[in-house]
Amino acid sequence: MKLSQRMLKAGWNIIPGRDGTYTVHASHARQCTFSPATGHWSVPLERIEKALAADLANMASHAHAPMVTASRLTALDHSRRSSQPLRYLCDKGLVKGRTVLHLGTGRECMARKDLLAAGARDVADYDPNFYPDREVLKRTYDVIIASYVLNVLPPEDRGEAYRCIEGCLQPEGTAYLTVQGVWPVEHKYKIIGRHEDGYLIQTGYNTTFRKGYAPAMFVDELRRTLGGTPKVLKMFYSNTLASWTKDDR
Repeated sequence: MKLSQRMLKAGWNIIPGRDGTYTVHASHARQCTFSPATGHWSVPLERIEKALAADLANMASHAHAPMVTASRLTALDHSRRSSQPLRYLCDKGLVKGRTVLHLGTGRECMARKDLLAAGARDVADYDPNFYPDREVLKRTYDVIIASYVLNVLPPEDRGEAYRCIEGCLQPEGTAYLTVQGVWPVEHKYKIIGRHEDGYLIQTGYNTTFRKGYAPAMFVDELRRTLGGTPKVLKMFYSNTLASWTKDDR
């Protein structure tokens, strides 16, 4: 198997640059760059091979927590432009003057810059693979943003994410949560079969979990899990952005 194929199997992300180079985003917020013009990596190839072998071994032995593996294999590429939900929150002034926790940042490389430009007072990133500093989860925030995170987690791990959202949100703070709709999950992916309340799908060389939500289904899950009166804020095609305010009970 080629080096690039093994990287993808490990959940590493390969992003082509406009200058012809390739940047690889690996685990633990590590990255390196390959230049086809010179044939050289920005770090020793031996170091890359060692880290890659360790990640593949951990995945094969299930040493990685499911949330870490999901983060690697399902992170969407927003390396040049922030996702639609995040841009919407910025455009509507919903982060202005507030402290923000971006939960499940993944490959939203422009998100922090855009949130600060929209007036956010402070921004913390957490992702179990790309931004693994758990110290940020010991604080509370006015706003929590989690885009396309909950729908890639099976029930047990989703419950952990909900507890994190509730625990990290200030009283009267608001969480903005986006999930994928039913149609793209059931029609855009190669489905292997049912798994708990969703599906196992083929993701490159790997198998990952995916759940599609109708808007009412998502609001109902938020109400049952977190309480209060969550509401649909915006639809992006069939994908739902909902808001939930803590202590709105």
